[in-house]
Amino acid sequence: MAAPPGYLLLLFSLACLVPSSCSRTLVLPLARDPSTLRYVTTVYRGPSLDPVPLAVDLGGPSLWLDCSASGPSSSPAVRRVPCRSIQCLAATSDASGLRRACPGGASSVCGVRSGGGEAGVLAEGAVAVDSVDGSGERSVAAVDRFLISCARAAAAGFAATGVRGTLGLGRSRISLPSQVATAFAFRRRFFACLSATEGIIVAGDGPFFSHLSADVSKSLTYTPLVTPNSPRASDYVINLTSIKIDGERLPLNSSSPLHSVKLSTEIPYTAVASPIYSAFAEAFAGAASAMGMARVPPVAPFRVCFDPRTIGTTAAGPDVPAIDLVLQSEMVKWRIGGWNSMVRVSDEATCLGVVDGGDRPGSSVVLGGHQLEDVLLELDFGGSRLGFGPPLSTMQLSCSDFRSGFNSMASSSL
Repeated sequence: MAAPPGYLLLLFSLACLVPSSCSRTLVLPLARDPSTLRYVTTVYRGPSLDPVPLAVDLGGPSLWLDCSASGPSSSPAVRRVPCRSIQCLAATSDASGLRRACPGGASSVCGVRSGGGEAGVLAEGAVAVDSVDGSGERSVAAVDRFLISCARAAAAGFAATGVRGTLGLGRSRISLPSQVATAFAFRRRFFACLSATEGIIVAGDGPFFSHLSADVSKSLTYTPLVTPNSPRASDYVINLTSIKIDGERLPLNSSSPLHSVKLSTEIPYTAVASPIYSAFAEAFAGAASAMGMARVPPVAPFRVCFDPRTIGTTAAGPDVPAIDLVLQSEMVKWRIGGWNSMVRVSDEATCLGVVDGGDRPGSSVVLGGHQLEDVLLELDFGGSRLGFGPPLSTMQLSCSDFRSGFNSMASSSL
């Protein structure tokens, strides 16, 4: 797939000499792959702007690229990064991380590992994304020394769909949002609106919402980002103090404490830790029964399913018990309901889209892609806070409306 015709290529250096010329909004259109349920977007690489489809990893630390076909040793467009360099230090969190990345000393190549433990090397090369300026002029904005985590072998699980790797958007110094914020002097934040077909990620100067019928930014609720209780420090994690089902606090004992909520695009459905899941599922089923919803046999991977003929409808989808994640205080809640909480699996079954997350350590709740769809997110990693809104359907909007202002330049990128 060639770069969209008629585009003016603007290659930006890491520092803009004329600030007004840097007024840019970077745009990453995305859609959900039906076979993997992962969200896929496209960036461009190298002098010829070769399109590279990537799976979006919301909390990923870097652009993790399958370089098996043209690795950093063979491609003139990609250069290896040596150990003990500033770039290698940026890819590691501290001196101990630098030592792990450079077991061979300063003369070796900087080593990196993906969130899944896959080994690779740090490289740099030109990476470009779609952009638009305040006047609507379309362009492709590039960082010519973008840091890339280059895989030694094909990225597992992506070959069948043609995806070449993952695009990390997490809280690290070499994630895409962090690198473009440094390159173009942007505020260190981005907006995301996930959707099956018309999703979008935007970063930059804005304006972002002027084309919408309502200023959705005024509907956002903010909560602090906290340090992840997991090996991956780049994840977006927020406090969790309690869970309520239709206003009733979930009864939990001391052996199943709540810790935090992690946002993830790596899993399609929200996962709740096993010590909490049983009480959660029982409480939801009880509240649903009180509303006249009739249980039907479970359909994997879901355990709680209902006859759709016994479920009412609202503007936000199915009329079902509301799930409230109570964050840092009773005043700050993330409400999940309607189609964000339910999955229609057949004509005979609509299921609660929450699964048993097992006993693995880390966050008590991992919000998956389904629960994040058509919810506007502001990931302000510079200010260490997360903004989230109600389902856009409650305002008669969707992600496609948010994307429509950029569609003239973005629609051909997917």
